[in-house]
Parts: sequence; structure tokens; C-alpha cells
Amino acid sequence: MNALVTPGILSGSVAVPPSKSQTHRAIIAASLARGKTVIHNAAVNDDIAATIAAMEKIGVKIINNGTQLIVTGVSRILVSDDNFIDCNESGSTLRFIIPMMSLSREKIVYTGTPGLLKRPIASYDAICRQHGLNYQQTEKSIMVSGTLNPGVYEVPGSISSQFVSGLMFALPLLKEDSEIRVLEALESKGYIDLTIDMLRRFGVAVEEKGSSYFIRGNQSYAPANIVIENDHSQMAFFAAAGVLSGEVFCRTIGPASLQPDRRIIDVIAAMKGDFEIRDGGIVFRKSELQGATVDVSQCPDIGPIIAVLGAFAKGVTVVENAMRLKFKESNRLQSTYDILKNLGADIEMTETSLIIRGKPFLDGGLLDPAADHRIVMSAAIAATRCLKPVMIRHAEAVNKSYPTFFADFKAVGGSVAVMEE
Repeated sequence: MNALVTPGILSGSVAVPPSKSQTHRAIIAASLARGKTVIHNAAVNDDIAATIAAMEKIGVKIINNGTQLIVTGVSRILVSDDNFIDCNESGSTLRFIIPMMSLSREKIVYTGTPGLLKRPIASYDAICRQHGLNYQQTEKSIMVSGTLNPGVYEVPGSISSQFVSGLMFALPLLKEDSEIRVLEALESKGYIDLTIDMLRRFGVAVEEKGSSYFIRGNQSYAPANIVIENDHSQMAFFAAAGVLSGEVFCRTIGPASLQPDRRIIDVIAAMKGDFEIRDGGIVFRKSELQGATVDVSQCPDIGPIIAVLGAFAKGVTVVENAMRLKFKESNRLQSTYDILKNLGADIEMTETSLIIRGKPFLDGGLLDPAADHRIVMSAAIAATRCLKPVMIRHAEAVNKSYPTFFADFKAVGGSVAVMEE
């Protein structure tokens, strides 16, 4: 579908949706805990639906009550029905479950969209081969067979943190101890901290020792009652809307969180944005933003919306250490550059950064955000400060993480007409 956004002021309040990152982790941990877990404040988008479907393949029972997920976990991983698991477009699902599913000792075939299977996954090839698993990848699927074994797992720090998290879910269930050694500076470490925190809530311990993680074997998951925080990465879009065009109150969220994308608050502060932390949320007000240099190596998902802020800030904004943006649903370094350049921004791109000289307004026009949910939402926020309407193609991509985005956009005064192509 296409979304036609007419420029204008956004003002009002929005309830920030639950954290997708925490929800993935809670579902997987609950699935490994024999008994009943209740996950409160949960919302199902396309990515979460993929994780739910994968867990149901091993016999987990999951009931969706709208704002709760009731998960009845299993004590042993046995793949039911068939050995094909469709991860749709969810990189988190695919990377999290490969080690866990290898505990079944069965041959598992993972499928998904063509875009998913083009994303970096080869690190699992090396990990699997080092530890006796057979790994085969084609354009349409990944096949893994064999049994995950305890031991020392060496991973480069530049790979997605989801590989490390995937191992952390599985290794505690083995009979002997294991260690994950990170060979260089770890990018997106905050997401591993999220995993360790979620494991702790289910009674599983991971000990951090410098650049390594020690995982005691023969552990077990215990059922829990979990409340999912609301999502700082999704709040970032409406935080940007507030400081760019009006006053937006992001409800049901605060600054304290392990989520790496909580850094959007620090970025807005560094850019001299006006915000106020209140009971029950954060208010973001229209501001004279100043350019800043922002390192996004630990928070790549908010890189595109930071670039949008820079497009309207006085002076120069540099989004640096952005290599990980290349390996998302699209090459987000390129797609962020493309949408802002097409809107008339003064922007340059290097191998690892975006350099933006801000303007009061951009032009408008037709955008193709590469069917990437975060690029679609970034484009919609940028459109509010354009001189002409903006047509955004493939706007349905928001269903991947934030299906109610355009409804919330309208709720704070946004003018958007959604139409089928």
C-alpha cells in the first residue's frame, strides 16, 4: 500500500507499544520453562507472530488475550508436525532459535522471505561446524542438523548480538558448562544485556567475565510473570515528531531501561531538544535543534530517525559507526540516505556514516523506503516538515514491528491517506 502524508504539526499523546525485543526474549524463555508463564503488556506484530509460530512447532501452547500472552512451556524440545520453520522476515526469530532447535537432534529447515535469507547469518555456519553441526544454506532455506554440544564458542564482536543471545538461550540446558568468547569489541552489547536480564527472570544465570560469558550447564527455566516494557525504539519516532513540529506526550514509558534505544533521549538532549519527564511518560516539544555527532554502533535501530532529526537541525549532524545499518531489512545506511536525499536534504554518505547539514524544511515527493518498516516510519516523520506532500510506497512494512503506527500518527494530528497500490 501507499501512504500519502501531508505536512503539518503533530501534537497530542500516544501510548508507546510494548518492546518487540523484550517480547521475543520472553516468549522463547517462557517456551523453555515447563509450566505456565503470563507475559503482560504484550503486542503481536509480524515479527512476534513468527516467534510464536516457531515455538508452537515444539509443542508450546500460546494463548493471545490481546494484552497478555499465556505460554505453557515444554520440558523437552521435539519438533512436531514437520521440520520446517518459517521465520517470515524476522531476523531475531531466525538467529535466536537455531541453537535452541539444535537441542532436538533433528534436521531443521528454516525458511523465510528472500530478504531475510540475504541478511548475514554465515556466522552460524562457522559456529555450527566448530561444534559438530551440519549447516547448509541456499537462497530459499537454511538446514541445520546434529546436536548442540557444550564447549567454548568464539564469536566476532562485529556480528549481530542475536547470535550470542541465541546461544545463551540454549547452552544452559546442556549438561556441561560452556563459554562464549567475544573476540573483539562487541557491537549492540545492550541487546545481550537484555537477554541476560530476561534469562535471570526465568531462573537462568549467565556470568559476564570481561569479554566472555560463562554459562553453567544443567540449568532449567522456571515459569514467571513478566511485564514487558514499552518500546524506546518505537517511541523514537514520536519523540522526533514532538521536537520537530509540536508537542507529543509519549505515554507509559520512562527513561530507565536496559533497552539500547533508550539513548534516543540522550541524543535529543545533545541536540538541544526540549523534553520533560513526567509520571507516566515523556513530553517532547518543538525545539531549535542543533547538529551533533552520534555514534550508533550500540543503537543501530534508531540511526534512521536520528538522521531525520539531523536533516532539520542547525549545523552538521554526523551519524557515525553505522556499519550495522547495512545489514537490516534493507541497507539502512543507503535507504536512509536515499529517502532524505530524495526529499531534498543536504546529506552525504560514507562507508560507515551519514553527514547531514540541516535545513528548516525539505521539499517532499515520492519515496520508496525499500519495504523497511523503520525507513517507512522515519519517512512519515520527515514528511511533517516538508513543503509538499510525501507519497510513501510499501507503507505496509510497518506491520513488521508497529502495526498501529499510522493510526497513532493520525491520533496526534498527522494527515495521512492510505491507499492500495
